[in-house]
Amino acid sequence: MSNQNPKNSQPKETFQINTNASSHQDDQEVPKDEKMTQAPSNDPTKPIKSNNETMVPQEKIKLNLDMSIIAFFASALIQNNEGKETNPKIIKGPFDHAYLDKLYENMIFEEDRFFQRIKPNYMDFQNDINELMRAILVDWIIFVHHSYKMKKKTLYQCVFIIDAYLSKNIIERINLQLLGLTAFLIACRQNEDIYPSLQTFVDLTANAYTVQDLINMELLVLQKLKFDILTQTASEFFEINADYFEFTEKQRFFGEYFLDASLLDYYLLKHKPSTIVAACGYIIAKFFGLKGSDFIMHNASLDVKYDEVENCANHLCNFMKNLANSTLVAVKNKYMSEKYMKVAELLLEN
Repeated sequence: MSNQNPKNSQPKETFQINTNASSHQDDQEVPKDEKMTQAPSNDPTKPIKSNNETMVPQEKIKLNLDMSIIAFFASALIQNNEGKETNPKIIKGPFDHAYLDKLYENMIFEEDRFFQRIKPNYMDFQNDINELMRAILVDWIIFVHHSYKMKKKTLYQCVFIIDAYLSKNIIERINLQLLGLTAFLIACRQNEDIYPSLQTFVDLTANAYTVQDLINMELLVLQKLKFDILTQTASEFFEINADYFEFTEKQRFFGEYFLDASLLDYYLLKHKPSTIVAACGYIIAKFFGLKGSDFIMHNASLDVKYDEVENCANHLCNFMKNLANSTLVAVKNKYMSEKYMKVAELLLEN
């Protein structure tokens, strides 16, 4: 963990994740049985109906900006390859450049709004939790997310909801895991076709909470955030850049390892998601012998300063060194698996 002004008066023994999982098992898969819930229709005019007949209104939840991501990528290629032949693997079919520019602006606007909803210094007014407790919570969420083999966007939106809520509301440590569980549920509702039932969510905490606790917290979080729960996440920016710079599969997994680990570090909230992604790309370039300076200079999909990216990359590398000997093992165990080509071992070897 970073050593920048941690709240040492609150040792980690004061916060413990309640779980019925005995250990972090590599590539553990939870079967999708009768306890899994079918996701509701994406029709924003229809309310979500949970297992216990509780209705959650959806009218104010915004539609996903998937088309903005495609437009962002296409616009980057247009800017970076002006006068050059378009890569047929990436852009297929005719595009209206003016239309793409508008969608591109929308994605940038969404990322700027990230800082309007996240306060990088929110721990300053949180009296009962600290940076380490947040890291323990996110580590547990990464483990559960990987166990259920859910979409990457679900994980990143979940962590965003946690930070957005904590940026505006003081919470007691006894409710911190409930907040994380609730954020995970909300992210599942938005992104997953099938996800655990409310009772299964509660079971994940060894019944430290009740289904009704989860229902009440879900409504509270949505109301406090005014149903403004969607944002452009670092995972979306990374997918764009990984394709744009044609990273190999191993390079992509290596970058994802750093990107997932960045979720644990509270101090990285001061950087935009796109900057963190650029830092991960910079690390990939340095580690695999690519030209890191060219990566930044020719990265048409980001408007960042070289020094900022380099500083972010150095911080992230130092964080990863500390993480190697940490009790936070979910990310490391995930990327030690064959599925991810054991890229976590690359850091142990170097």
